Amino acid sequence: MTNAPESLDWTRLSDDPNDPAAKQAVRAYLRSVRRVHTDGGLMEFLQPRVAGRTVLDIGVAEHSLRYVERPEWRHGRIARLARRCVGIDILEELVGELNRRGFNILCVDATSERDIGERFELVFIGDVLEHVNDPTRLLRFAARHLAPGGRIFASTPNPFSRKWYKRFRAEGTAIANLDHVAWITPTQAMEIARRAGVRLAAYHLIKRYSRAGLVLHRLAWRFSPLEWSFPDFVYEFG
Repeated sequence: MTNAPESLDWTRLSDDPNDPAAKQAVRAYLRSVRRVHTDGGLMEFLQPRVAGRTVLDIGVAEHSLRYVERPEWRHGRIARLARRCVGIDILEELVGELNRRGFNILCVDATSERDIGERFELVFIGDVLEHVNDPTRLLRFAARHLAPGGRIFASTPNPFSRKWYKRFRAEGTAIANLDHVAWITPTQAMEIARRAGVRLAAYHLIKRYSRAGLVLHRLAWRFSPLEWSFPDFVYEFG
């Protein structure tokens, strides 16, 4: 897990969210907690973190059974590695089917005040933040179920990436997942964490690059933002 500097609360610096000094402090903090991983994708990042641990996985059904039946289905891979894994989803029929298949899934609204009665070393929120009406409540739910010293990891699309720029350029009005209600950028993740009573300990940029590709990208990163090259953000809260 990431060792992060002391969290920054911009409201202690100013009562104005557009204050230049406060923004500069937030920028410096975010740069200090940014972590870049070029040796694998999201699952390669998660595997050593979930292996042998107790894990709560929020949003496991991924909308449809056809995603569940794919070999790359994330919850299936996480459940095999974790010492104990409990899944959460709101889709009752899919939850029932997954339990019939031997998984341990609870049908729970992860933005509710419910406490399922267990604490976990790691909570994973895979591409859920951008779907819910109130991501602060989602983060509070996750934090409620953390064991002492535990961590929350939340993945979400990066709207600043080349992937989305290409789509905007090609389509004009780019269409994302029709169930999305927000983009969660690093400053927004930091503010959601503050309101939820936790801290943004790190944000991770994750994508596998070949050795030659990495050399070229490191050169390009001298002239363009790192975020341009990574399709997702993975936020680490604690």
